Amino acid sequence: MLSGTQWAAVPFMCLLDAMTIFGNILVIVAVFTNRTLRQVQNFLLVSLASADLAVGILVMPLQILVYVDPTRLPRVVCTLFTTLDIFCCTASILNLAAIAVDRYAAIRYPIQYATRRTLATVLAMIASAFGLSGVISIGPVLGFQQGNSSDASQSFNCTLPELPGYIIFSAMGSFYIPAGLIISLYVKIYITLRRRLRRRAQESAVNRFSQATSVRQGSDDRSSACGAVANPTTTSANAATATAAAAAAAAAAAGEAVTANSNNSSINGGGIQDASESIATAAAAAAAAAYQRQLLAGKARARQKISLMRERRALRTLGIVMGVFMLCWLPFFIFYLAGAWGVKQKSAFDAAVWLGYLNSALNPIIYTVFNEDFRRAVARLLRLSGRAEAAVGVVDRGGDGQEMSTLQRLRHRLLG
Repeated sequence: MLSGTQWAAVPFMCLLDAMTIFGNILVIVAVFTNRTLRQVQNFLLVSLASADLAVGILVMPLQILVYVDPTRLPRVVCTLFTTLDIFCCTASILNLAAIAVDRYAAIRYPIQYATRRTLATVLAMIASAFGLSGVISIGPVLGFQQGNSSDASQSFNCTLPELPGYIIFSAMGSFYIPAGLIISLYVKIYITLRRRLRRRAQESAVNRFSQATSVRQGSDDRSSACGAVANPTTTSANAATATAAAAAAAAAAAGEAVTANSNNSSINGGGIQDASESIATAAAAAAAAAYQRQLLAGKARARQKISLMRERRALRTLGIVMGVFMLCWLPFFIFYLAGAWGVKQKSAFDAAVWLGYLNSALNPIIYTVFNEDFRRAVARLLRLSGRAEAAVGVVDRGGDGQEMSTLQRLRHRLLG
């Protein structure tokens, strides 16, 4: 019999089961009802959600019964339950591995993989995950199940397979090999993103330096031009004086007389106005060019900032994904593998079992809350559900524009 503390855990098990079912149904419905989410790679998330949903519907309720009374299930039902338990949990883990492979290929080989990421490729990955899960979970059906009694007429404790060879085989296939693959791929993704983040940060610093240099140059150009516009007589006089001196030398060589009046006329004539207009036009053009450079640099800097923020979020998400996965499943498989050598501790093992199931409840949160499109789709579904509940009993409007319930509308019609 269960103690009071053990009975207190049952409501939490039921709550976790409800969360698992609700969350994974939301993910599946969101993908198939939102056009932006109906992308090839998201079918891997649908496959993961389907495996986790099967854990919530087929496995957790029976696990609660086994937790309350290990002898309650008949032998045939126990064999079916343990087979489904191993199959669904393994399928969830192998789908996580498939998602890791997909993300690594998309980040490491973005151009090549974009042409190969087809529906057929994704379906092949999904089929492989469920096919391998079927192979690994076939043990109880083949008779690897052991109970506390070999007599079929007697009750026995419904437990996972206890044959050491099968325990090692299933632990390796269900967790240790996929976990090694997931960790290695996510570490490579992390390294790739860190290098890209560092390179883009350096490029951003170079762009800021180039922008500052161009702004200073533009400022100097405008200052020079504006100075010329502010004192056009001096500038034009200097240029005209030099021209007049050259003309005087040429005239002297030719025997011509150059008078001071003609020089003054050249200096103070219409050439000053033309030079002033040319300098003003050049100053305006320099100012416009500098403004355009600043505008383009600002847009480029904003794009780089958004890209850096996204990649930092991706790094944080990777850490959360790996941390939650290992935290949920590693304790169970440590206890499970220790059972091959006869090391058993029931209360700790039961806690580790439900910690593993917790991963099926957290997967829809982890793989959707960090995706903006998923957040919007789920929020829209929840809003629609809330509106539908609010609309119960409100089916029509009266002539004065006020809402009427079904009963009010019927009474209104009967009374004319």
